[in-house]
Amino acid sequence: MVVILAIIAAVPLANYIATSASRTLFLSRSNDADWFATMAESPLQSGDIASLRELAVRYHELYNTPVFVVDVDRRVIATSRSGVDVKEPELKIALDSTLAGRLPSEPPALFPWRTGEMVVARPVVNNGRVLGAAVLRVPTERSRADVERGLWLLLGGLLISIGAVVIGIVRPVTRWVLRPLNDLDNATHQVTRGALDTRVSTDGRAPELRRLGDSFNSMALSLHQARQREREFVADASHQLRTPLTSARIHIEGLSRLSPTARFALSDIDRLGRIVQRLSRLAGSDRPGDADGNEPPLDLAQAVKERLVGWKAVYSADDLELIIGEMVPGGVAPELEVDDILDVLLDNASKYGAPPVEVSVLRDGTEVVLSVRDHGLGLGSRDLKKVGERFWRSAHHREMPGTGLGLAIVRSEAARVGGRVVARPPIGGGLVIEVRVPLIDDYEI
Repeated sequence: MVVILAIIAAVPLANYIATSASRTLFLSRSNDADWFATMAESPLQSGDIASLRELAVRYHELYNTPVFVVDVDRRVIATSRSGVDVKEPELKIALDSTLAGRLPSEPPALFPWRTGEMVVARPVVNNGRVLGAAVLRVPTERSRADVERGLWLLLGGLLISIGAVVIGIVRPVTRWVLRPLNDLDNATHQVTRGALDTRVSTDGRAPELRRLGDSFNSMALSLHQARQREREFVADASHQLRTPLTSARIHIEGLSRLSPTARFALSDIDRLGRIVQRLSRLAGSDRPGDADGNEPPLDLAQAVKERLVGWKAVYSADDLELIIGEMVPGGVAPELEVDDILDVLLDNASKYGAPPVEVSVLRDGTEVVLSVRDHGLGLGSRDLKKVGERFWRSAHHREMPGTGLGLAIVRSEAARVGGRVVARPPIGGGLVIEVRVPLIDDYEI
């Protein structure tokens, strides 16, 4: 009878050890899966998956964890190792749930006798629409070894418990130990579901369990406070920026009639104002206005011409020639950050290319094309394929200042409105960077 009671007491503990190890591994790799899902959003829309495949290979090499990305039709778009079979039962179950937009199921407990990998999948979502899924196949050998050590320790504790029965303390000790562990197990499950305000009681517990409960409560509180601080910081920063931006705009407006440079600065102030509005909406401090989703199309040619007024002054000050080519009106999505895109392209042309620099806006079928051409050395065919990758810089320009992020930002901005970036060598030498975005058909010239 004593042995049976001891075994009954040990079974929940063994399950807790294995389940906790499973959840710990699941949570640690869920963040990576979320990151891959975020990184895969733009490539799945634009079709440019080379950088995503490279990230998957680097991640596999660093963490010894295979990763792959599928589209909504379960075609493997990028993978860190070949031979992925999405029809495998475990992968099929994970993809069925993920592509349907459902929450991931509870991972099975990692007992030592279990084999195989843990599948962690996250949906790639854009505006509420599932585009595909990022899947990690996480090795479990190390976690199962930790569980095995924990079970051996539990076995030792079981033998001690059987000895303690002799003096009649096993029943109260079992109740005393299991209740807080079950509470902690339930609380951990709630936190994994996103309920960061979950807490466990530490009254009347053993010192070790009280410390464990206090640590859990401190962890949950820190996560909750971190989320609150993030939201409060974004809200406070956007609020505090409004007043100086308004004041600066008033002062510069008086000068904008006299100086093209002042008008250039005024457009930058307006752009900062739009950034502050986006921060406010992100923090939830402002309700979206009625204009959201109902803004008229943006005339790309007109926006480029207005921005070029300031850049003409900048180029002239540096004795560089800036040629404004054909400017064909064309409506594009109003949220396209034209100023950001043009700033990057003209700054790159002045630093890495050679004058004259030519800017034009044309229509090409269902696209409006912003084109910036320089007359420098250009790029080879291999380098042209890497244009827009994060932190990439050609061998000719690595000694020059810069981060290698400018064209990556341009590509991200274009992809956000369904566009793309094309780099090509023009006739006569140099380099042409084209930002191609969808033409809004109902735009009236």
